[in-house]
Amino acid sequence: MVSVIIAAFNEAPTVGLCVADVVGHPQVSEIIVVDDGSSDDTAEQARKAGARVITLPENRGKALALDAGVAAAREDVLLFLDADVTGLTQEVLSRIMRPVIEGRYEMFVGVRARKTLWLNRLLRVFPIIGGERALTRGLWQRVPERHKRGFRIEIALNHTAKLCGGGMGFDLIEGVVHRTKENKFGWWRGLWRRLRMIGEVTAVTWSLYVIGGLVGLLRIGRQDRVRDTGG
Repeated sequence: MVSVIIAAFNEAPTVGLCVADVVGHPQVSEIIVVDDGSSDDTAEQARKAGARVITLPENRGKALALDAGVAAAREDVLLFLDADVTGLTQEVLSRIMRPVIEGRYEMFVGVRARKTLWLNRLLRVFPIIGGERALTRGLWQRVPERHKRGFRIEIALNHTAKLCGGGMGFDLIEGVVHRTKENKFGWWRGLWRRLRMIGEVTAVTWSLYVIGGLVGLLRIGRQDRVRDTGG
């Protein structure tokens, strides 16, 4: 069985629809919405739709909201959903959860398919962010605490799954609707939030893949020198 966790900040227009997409799935034992210090009726809409609501006293960011949800969840397989994505079918939810439930991957991501084919092909090259993610509790616990901040958590999960976990996979999903930041906050505020998200993702990608890769190479070099000198 699976615990669904939805982090939500001022998502009253869509969070109820998001919860409704999941209600009744035979492999979902609970739906937890973490209200991340919202000033609207996000919590009420989530509760009315059938979710258990955890309310945080102030806005702490996506990663810490998810962490609160994981701490409260009963199951060891988790499904993270974005509160501003709607239109997920029961079949799509199963496609995301099944590879983790069956032990084929430690994390599996459902990524919104783009209308332009070349954008979908870029997913083979660039880091996968966003998307709806099924993962094990053990993978979440192995992510370093310093990376459980804001939007960087998604890159950190990717890195941990590939480096010291059971691997990750992804599939393109169609038919879902995403409420953009510009739509939620207005053009300027939405753009600023988008740029801030890109900045966080870029920073953690550089830290984990570039700096971390160089440190790993230096460590291997030192080990080789020790073996060569008989130390």
